[in-house]
Amino acid sequence: MRQRGWMLVVAAVLLAACGGKDDKPAEAKATAVASKADDDDAPKAGARGVTLKKADQAKAGIRTKELELQSVASETVAYGRLEEDPSFGFVLRAPYSGILRSSTWAGLGQQLAAGTLLGTLEGRMTLPERLSINSQLASARTELNAATEAQKAAQAALNRATALNADNKNVSDRVVEEAAARVAGEKVRMAGAQTLIQSLENTSEVRQIRLERGGEVLEVLAQPGESVEQGAPLLRLGQPEHLLARIEIPVGERVPGNGEVRIVPAGHEAQPAILGTRVALGAASAQGVALLYRLAHGAPDLRPGIAVTAYLPQAGGAGKSLVMPRAAVVQQEGRAWVYVQVSDERFDRRPVPLDRPAGNGYVVTRGFADGDKVVVTGAQTLLSEEFKSSNEADSN
Repeated sequence: MRQRGWMLVVAAVLLAACGGKDDKPAEAKATAVASKADDDDAPKAGARGVTLKKADQAKAGIRTKELELQSVASETVAYGRLEEDPSFGFVLRAPYSGILRSSTWAGLGQQLAAGTLLGTLEGRMTLPERLSINSQLASARTELNAATEAQKAAQAALNRATALNADNKNVSDRVVEEAAARVAGEKVRMAGAQTLIQSLENTSEVRQIRLERGGEVLEVLAQPGESVEQGAPLLRLGQPEHLLARIEIPVGERVPGNGEVRIVPAGHEAQPAILGTRVALGAASAQGVALLYRLAHGAPDLRPGIAVTAYLPQAGGAGKSLVMPRAAVVQQEGRAWVYVQVSDERFDRRPVPLDRPAGNGYVVTRGFADGDKVVVTGAQTLLSEEFKSSNEADSN
């Protein structure tokens, strides 16, 4: 009996131990399910959305606007590239022949103001030639001084003769005429000497090169130390903020009138379109017709060669389309997105195309419906909150 009792006690202990082990896994399983449910509720980057309480929405200043059909003008899309406006560019040329000298010669892309001293040009002469020029200059200057003094004396004599001739003809008219001829002769000597001096100085002196107009250096056509001829191009300058858009109209498309068009440079799709005014009609080719439009304004990063999309107005009136406000668009992962409020506290992130600008927004044809509430203030805050929550969920 005593042995049987011990066996019963051992069995009871083992049963109790097994029961304890079964309880622990059950509890752990319940905890894991709850944790997974919490993870599922946490927004992830792939979910493209975020949940934000009303109080937090108020703090962030979240504001929405309902999409609605708007009247959108009929347009034709064409493509082209930016190019320099030649009316704002110019080429600096050498004012005379010589050797270009400069310790701070202009560099590509440098902004230069009007009146900037760029360098100098010195005459191309050997030492014997320079000595000969200096000798001729000295003689010409001596001649000029002598002619100047002689002209002064001749003028004084002419003044006396004129006065005496007027006083009862104390000197004859012939004397007055001879005195006047001497004055005229000395003036001719002076003019000849001055011309010679100027010519010799232009050959021998170092002359400055200054800009008459300001601009940005677009091309460097000569370097210090080079020998250049008079009229040779030294620099090409322009004003990149003044640009033209060359738009190609394909064969068969109607050439628009002279009104303004909207031009969107590549990389600026999220910014308002730039208005362009037609300034020229290019010659027709097998590919179509080229139209030149002057941009109403430029931008620091706009340069000739950048591809552009032009929206040309067409006859036929306007149609109704959904227009996504530009204020609703945010950029992430190289794409454009908007947040749509789908419940009181839930905002879905959806991609939005930017290929059809219209006024202060973009025409959308799919993915959105009339009456959708899109976030127009605070969208960037929602984007930050979404990825913040996603990173926290991933770290847990």
